[in-house]
Amino acid sequence: MKETPGSPLARRPRRRFSPAQIHDYLSAFERGSLTAAAFAREHDLVYSVLLRWLQRRGRIPQRRGRPPKLREVALGSLLGAGRWAAEVVRPDGLTVRVAHDAPAAWLDLLLGGPC
Repeated sequence: MKETPGSPLARRPRRRFSPAQIHDYLSAFERGSLTAAAFAREHDLVYSVLLRWLQRRGRIPQRRGRPPKLREVALGSLLGAGRWAAEVVRPDGLTVRVAHDAPAAWLDLLLGGPC
């Protein structure tokens, strides 16, 4: 397959950055509120290069936004069950498949009911 300038296979030439340029980019990133991916897009940087610079500086970007809420659930005998009686999809996207023999109390716990 032949590479053309607009094709996804075309590689851009490797850019070189001086230490001063890297410092300026990292300072701008740390002052701003963009994620690393958004900052890289906005400044036409390769995302992995920006992450490498941040790693070398000892500043791995933390995930911005709310952390996911996780709840530990004892699966017990459900691990081997392959027959589903229902599938529940919550508005936030969480999908729960319920086995035919799942206790109602377990389902209530899983979906965020009283503990």
